[in-house]
Amino acid sequence: MKHMEVNHNSANNDESIINSNSKQRIGRIKKFLLYIKSFLPFILSHHPECERFKEHTLNLGKVKLCIGCFIGYPTAVCAFFLIRILNLHFLFSTHPFFILSLIFLGTFFLSPLNLAKYKKIKIVQKFLIGVGTAMLFNWIMERPFSYFINLRTAFIVFYMLLTLLNIYHAYGILGSCYVCETPFNWGKCSGFCTIRNRMEKNSIDNFLIKFENFSCRLLERRIEKNKNLS
Repeated sequence: MKHMEVNHNSANNDESIINSNSKQRIGRIKKFLLYIKSFLPFILSHHPECERFKEHTLNLGKVKLCIGCFIGYPTAVCAFFLIRILNLHFLFSTHPFFILSLIFLGTFFLSPLNLAKYKKIKIVQKFLIGVGTAMLFNWIMERPFSYFINLRTAFIVFYMLLTLLNIYHAYGILGSCYVCETPFNWGKCSGFCTIRNRMEKNSIDNFLIKFENFSCRLLERRIEKNKNLS
């Protein structure tokens, strides 16, 4: 009888532990989803909401969209399938269109040269990059090799282009934040105000406030550097 009672208590303890672990997992998932919900404006715009990045986003009412992502990528996909649907891929497989695709992709360098700082120019630039990407992929897929070799080459080229664009994108944001009056102080700066309000509304931890000490050290280093230069 005692043995049965011990087994019963052990089973209850195991069930209690399982229920506790299950609640913890559900709690972590819920918290993660709340962070996603809080950071939704940044996920769509990919830029902080401050004056330094106002030319990098499209405003649709209260929603801000990243020009590069919401112009460049859709243009590339639509142009690629349009060329295929209209059966123009043989035309775009010729060398003149290959050169033209490189010229369109070359408009990327307008950004590091600071020639695409205005929104209208940036929109045209991203559109041309999208079209150039589609033309380049069509050229690759029509090369005189097997379908799988061409597909692999197209994937490698796409991965390299995507990596280059994302590295430059991240470098641009971090570079602008670095020269700001409150560098990387995302827990207080106006660029993340909406996100902080959303985190407060969703009752989750504002971990951005932890960047304050890092920001203070950068400012101290900047002040010290200016003193040495003067």
